[in-house]
Amino acid sequence: MNTLIIVANPKTDSLSFAIANKYKKLAEEKSHNVKMIDLYRTPYQQGFLTYPKVHKTVKTKEMEYFQSLIQEADELVFVFPYWWGSMPAILKNFIDWNFSKGFAFKYVNSRPVGLLKDKKVKIYTTTGAPYFYYMITGANRRLRKMFQKQIIEFCGMKMEYCRIFGGIDQSKTDVSKVIDKVKF
Repeated sequence: MNTLIIVANPKTDSLSFAIANKYKKLAEEKSHNVKMIDLYRTPYQQGFLTYPKVHKTVKTKEMEYFQSLIQEADELVFVFPYWWGSMPAILKNFIDWNFSKGFAFKYVNSRPVGLLKDKKVKIYTTTGAPYFYYMITGANRRLRKMFQKQIIEFCGMKMEYCRIFGGIDQSKTDVSKVIDKVKF
């Protein structure tokens, strides 16, 4: 089994990286081949996708690299902080570039057909506000549904797990207990 972990956090000493490293360890214990992408420090940085490039995207060496990792993966694990009701811009840009038409999906009779079949996706994200705040405002549901319906299923993949850890910026949060909740 091949696991690809995609981390979108500018701080290497963040809870996002602690979660990613814990998941990596658990996957390796199950004999998975694990690769991790640090979107802020990868040598394959991608500039922000601009409107003129959207419909005339020429495959770059960066796209080839990331798409080969995505293609090889049986499982994709996204780890990021939940900022302003969504993912960090660098992760959205990664998705915009690499989950492109012709690679991740195509249209047949004006309907999308996912091309990344048999891939499982897991999401781990952290929030500063308490979990219940995101729950009562519907933010948790929106994030989960957006990923599931508009990215994962659109590309033919299956969401296996989505975990949102709330209240991370609060001094009483026991980070070790959060990391213990990371499961394979």
